[in-house]
Amino acid sequence: MYYQLIIKDYIKSRPDIDMKIMLSTGNPNDVNIYLENNPDQMKFFLLDIEFPNSKIKGIDLATKIRKNDLDAKIVFVTTHEELMPMIFERKVEPLDYISKEKGISVIKRKLYTDLDITVERLVKPENTRLKEFSFRIGSKQYNFDIDQINYFESLEHTTNVFLHAVNQNIEFPDTLKAISHKVPYFYRAHKSLLINPNNTQSINKKERKIYFKDGSSCDISRRRLVDFSREHPNLIKK
Repeated sequence: MYYQLIIKDYIKSRPDIDMKIMLSTGNPNDVNIYLENNPDQMKFFLLDIEFPNSKIKGIDLATKIRKNDLDAKIVFVTTHEELMPMIFERKVEPLDYISKEKGISVIKRKLYTDLDITVERLVKPENTRLKEFSFRIGSKQYNFDIDQINYFESLEHTTNVFLHAVNQNIEFPDTLKAISHKVPYFYRAHKSLLINPNNTQSINKKERKIYFKDGSSCDISRRRLVDFSREHPNLIKK
C-alpha cells in the first residue's frame, strides 16, 4: 500500500507525462494475465522477491518479464538481500534493488529516482510523435499521415499487417509489436488490432465496437473495452 501511494504521488507530480498504475496485486498470476493481454505497453514493475501464499517467486516473474520485454524497467523492494546474486544469474537486469530495511523515506527517494529514469528512457515527449508512418513494399515506399490512420490489423498465420486509413486499406509486411514501438500512443484494442485513439468517434459497449470519425469501425475485446471506456468516457454511445 505504501509503495502504491508513493507512485501515485509521483504521478501527480508529473501531470505532463501519461502514466497510470495498471495493476496492484499480491497474486503473481494476475501479473501473468496482464502481460499476456498487454504485450506492447511500456512498463515499470515494482516486485518483491517473495509472494505470500504463492509458489511463484518474484525472481521467476521478473525472469518472464525480461524474456518478453527487453525494455521493461524492473525494481525489487525486498528484505531478501541474500537472493541478489540469483537476480544476476538469471540476467534479469533490474533497474534497482531496494532494501525495505532502509525505511520508507529512503524507499520513496529511490523510487522517485527510478521513475525519473524510466520516464527519461521510455516515455517519448509529445513533440516527437510521428507525423507520418512509412513502410516499404518491395522497392516502393509508402507514407501515410498519422491523422489519416484509423487502425492496424495483424493477419493470422502471416507476418503481414493491414493499415486501415481514411478511404484506403493496404497490406504490408510488419508486426503490431514493431508498429507499437513507432506509435506508442496507439491503443491495443485486441490482440490483432492497434487503434488510433485520436480518430475514434464513439464506443458502442453493447456491440463492443469502436467507431471512427470516417464512419468505419472495428471490434474491441471485452477486457480492453473496460479500460478504453474508462479512459475515454466522453466517447461512450448512450
